[in-house]
Amino acid sequence: MFGRLSQTIKKCKSYSQEIGLGKSEWLRVFSDYLISNMCYEFKPQDYFEIGNGYTLSKYEKKRFFTFKRARWLEKEVNNPEYIHYLENKAEALELFKDLVKRAWLYAPKSSFDDFRNFVNKAPVFIAKPVGGKCGKGIAKHSISGVSEEGLIKMYNQLVTDDMLLEECLKAHDDIYLGTTALSTFRIYTMMDKKGEVHILKAKYRVGTGDAITDTANGCIAYPISIKYGVIEGPGINEVLNSTLYYYHPDCDKLVVGLKIPMWDRVLDIVTKAAKMIPQVRYIGWDLAVTNNSVEIIEGNHNPYHGTFEIMGLERSWWLKIKEMV
Repeated sequence: MFGRLSQTIKKCKSYSQEIGLGKSEWLRVFSDYLISNMCYEFKPQDYFEIGNGYTLSKYEKKRFFTFKRARWLEKEVNNPEYIHYLENKAEALELFKDLVKRAWLYAPKSSFDDFRNFVNKAPVFIAKPVGGKCGKGIAKHSISGVSEEGLIKMYNQLVTDDMLLEECLKAHDDIYLGTTALSTFRIYTMMDKKGEVHILKAKYRVGTGDAITDTANGCIAYPISIKYGVIEGPGINEVLNSTLYYYHPDCDKLVVGLKIPMWDRVLDIVTKAAKMIPQVRYIGWDLAVTNNSVEIIEGNHNPYHGTFEIMGLERSWWLKIKEMV
């Protein structure tokens, strides 16, 4: 307890300088944080990193979608007996197979012949831990120059590691920003009490440098207008939350104002997918748009809450979401 208090005081002192109050005025920040924590359920991340809490009015704090409120929502509307369909990537792809076009294979439940047929279709593929999170453990493989013995060894290792294999995808030419990682869309949906699916928030996540996944540290997220299907503002690194990116660092293409191809199809697919698992009403969907298709990558029953208040034109989400519960 005293350790957390000490860390909070330290953060208040540095934060007070960041917003121009000066180190000696940190008690004002500390007092405001305690009120925000007790009355409006703000955690340190909500106050210091996501919301710039000292600058928020009581009206804004009352409507702020905090971490604690997000966890309450998940427990209230997402049935724990069904979330395994999203946590287990192989189960998810089986559930949504009618909405998935790319080749995929769950190694532990496949024979070597199945694996050989898969790699003949997808000689470069992505391997994911079937229960992995946040892009951890994902690797790209190629069978170019691999011998028969090497192929057998690769298959056995993928089985041992409990890997899901997926055909590599490339973003649609109109939204490709020169990255090695596949750029994906995060779409937040909420099914209300009547069974109607609401699309709440959307962003385009783009990796940087030679990252394998777009969620690696350094990922830049751009807010999307759901109505018009265009990037409606500059991107930010949601980890650092500092620099605004009108262009992407890996190319010279202006990203703000970019039109998302097949956007109506994106919205249609997430709506259909949400209705296929009504027991989990609040989901963050990851999708990719290629030149030929819209692909569901996965669904998340506990998606990052900060997106609602850190980017895009619409903020103050809590009461709007709570009405749907």
